[in-house]
Amino acid sequence: MTKSNEYQDKVIPTFCHGCGAAKPRCAILCHIKDGRFTRVEGNPEAFNNWGSGCTSLCAKGYTGAQFLYSPDRLTYPMKRIGEKGEGKFERITWDEALDTIADKLKETKRKYGPESYAVLSPEFWPVLTTLGRRFLNVHGSPNYLHSAICATPRAAAARVTIGFSSMGPDDWDKTNLLVNWGANCENASINQGQPYDILNALKRGMKYIDIRPMLEPLGSKADVWLPVRPGTDCALALAILNVLILENLYDTDFVARWCYGFDKLAEHVKQYPPEWAETITGIPAEKIKLAARMIGTIKPCFIKFGNGVGDQASDGTATVQAICLIEAITGNLDIPGGFYAGRLPAGPSLIKTNPISTLDERITPAIAEKLVAPESPVWYQKAGNWDAGPTSAYYKALMSVLTGKPYPIRALNATCSNPLSATRNPRKVAEALKKLEFLFVMDIYHAPHVDFADIVLPASTSYEQSDQIEVRNRKEGTWIGIFNKITEPLGESRSDWQFYLDLAVKMGYGADFWNGSMEAFLNEQMAPSGIRTEDLRKSPRGIFVKRTGPAPVPEYRRYRELFKNLPHGKVQCFNEFIGGKEDNTGSGILPCLPTYTGPPEGIAQTPELTAEYPLILSDVHAHRLSQHSFFHDIPYLRELQPFPWLRINPATAKKYGISDGDWVKVQSPHGWSKFKAEYFEGIAPEVLMTKRGWWQECKELNLPGYGIYDGGSEANNLYNTDERYFDKFYSQMPKQTLVRICRIEE
Repeated sequence: MTKSNEYQDKVIPTFCHGCGAAKPRCAILCHIKDGRFTRVEGNPEAFNNWGSGCTSLCAKGYTGAQFLYSPDRLTYPMKRIGEKGEGKFERITWDEALDTIADKLKETKRKYGPESYAVLSPEFWPVLTTLGRRFLNVHGSPNYLHSAICATPRAAAARVTIGFSSMGPDDWDKTNLLVNWGANCENASINQGQPYDILNALKRGMKYIDIRPMLEPLGSKADVWLPVRPGTDCALALAILNVLILENLYDTDFVARWCYGFDKLAEHVKQYPPEWAETITGIPAEKIKLAARMIGTIKPCFIKFGNGVGDQASDGTATVQAICLIEAITGNLDIPGGFYAGRLPAGPSLIKTNPISTLDERITPAIAEKLVAPESPVWYQKAGNWDAGPTSAYYKALMSVLTGKPYPIRALNATCSNPLSATRNPRKVAEALKKLEFLFVMDIYHAPHVDFADIVLPASTSYEQSDQIEVRNRKEGTWIGIFNKITEPLGESRSDWQFYLDLAVKMGYGADFWNGSMEAFLNEQMAPSGIRTEDLRKSPRGIFVKRTGPAPVPEYRRYRELFKNLPHGKVQCFNEFIGGKEDNTGSGILPCLPTYTGPPEGIAQTPELTAEYPLILSDVHAHRLSQHSFFHDIPYLRELQPFPWLRINPATAKKYGISDGDWVKVQSPHGWSKFKAEYFEGIAPEVLMTKRGWWQECKELNLPGYGIYDGGSEANNLYNTDERYFDKFYSQMPKQTLVRICRIEE
């Protein structure tokens, strides 16, 4: 680490590392003492961190220094010298590493075609969805392997039903009923303000229904809590539609004018009464009716739905379709305080920048046809229905290495993505990684999958680079800032941005990558602003342009515009956008109406299995004290959750002779893991909840890491990965299973 005056006794603004894929990241002020990062606080000038003027951060945000100086950092390039999986490496130079990767990518492209190269979607994605996607497109491969368990599946299901997706009303002052359905805002990007907006709305008198199997902090304030069994949300949504329609609790004018196929939907949901849903969801029929009547009579109503509902269930698409139809037929689409299409306008950005082009025009329909494992149907992707280019499903694509169908991936890039925890079934994933022809990894840590890599590259943290520009546009004006380097990179670590520029030059793609020049790359983004990159660097707290004139007036009820891409220009109660067309397997047909299929294993679905495995297990997708499977090495966070926890209702625990704090064996039909029991009243007696990813040790606290296979503490070890149970539109994988438990010694 440098001791130059450049990093001596300063306060340097930059952006937080803590929430990975969250955008925008919180702006922070890093305090440097004697050349070392010692303390962090929020930057009150950057229009985030709950808004202008606030310096508070979440728990992860305060760990910047421990993250940067972690003893587990990768610090120099390496190549494998042992068998795949042994974890034996020797140190090499960056040039040798880049030459090896470039030579292999050229070879596989020549022998097998460009589609033989694939990239795993990362825990930290701003680079990969821009330069990484650009590299894929220039190379000629469509195979960005997306997880099929996060964000895009539920967004797509909403778009094909109501024409748009929304993450919040942006006008909580007008929302009179919030239905929080499987959303986890206490844990996901928690410092971006939404929990506090909700708390303020509750103080104002907003009613609140919380639908989650485990009671989180906001759920404790709900008027109605529905602890739905994991994986059965679709049954609940269909039962609510049943009540709304049979009791005439819908907006007849909106339905008549803007809904297509309502009569068919009404007939369809007659088979899903609350009494039917009670046996599946575990929620009494009367509570389902109560929730439905609140949704049908309190307006504006906003339903906030999350990963566990739309992205991590066998029928996630149908679930989101049903939830969106609840919002639609009750007249809550694109109204103040309801399911608003987009964000309330701040007005035009006063600082113009160029987006980083991914050169999507290079991906022709013929290239999209070559997807190794289409995340959504090829016909859908060929029509350009994507946010950032075509995608293959993460797990299914990895399995092509083992099956060779339709062809095997040959070369794989894992940039800050841990496939032994980011997807299900680590045993099978490890088998694929061992057979894979070539794997290169760029990461901050030596995660378990690194042991299978042919080339390992050390990634710098966001604190060691100045290669990313951030723009914030608010009613007050527009602010622009740049990631500021607060220290030189540890060892030989390098930013992901620079890596892609360097690799592109080695591949002969330099003309499409600014000939490897970081400054040229940044200057192109800044060109429309009239601000030079060097001037932005000289303004470390960023540049702010104040807005003048009246505040923008929001527009609502833009139905003709919102529904223009839907058949008949209307909400798809009977879905002719995707219904009746080929599914993502290429061997089935998608339904026109949301239909319950349920999880592959469940109390109501598989009663014969329930006799042997009587409890339901699931896990949280995001957690406020970790970033997916990372950050358990950070002392501040690990001391708050030192052991892999399993939340269990005390009555259930006592039934099995388990005391609070006991280690327990959790066994499903697919594997077994160990966790430390944690008594928790706010969970249904038949449900267990945990979190995934406990491979990291914390040397400072002398706390171990835990394995990822049988006998370890990886929740993904327990789930069903039979592809017959994946969602047929967007490849969502089930995140629930039946288990049995018993007390064990550590």
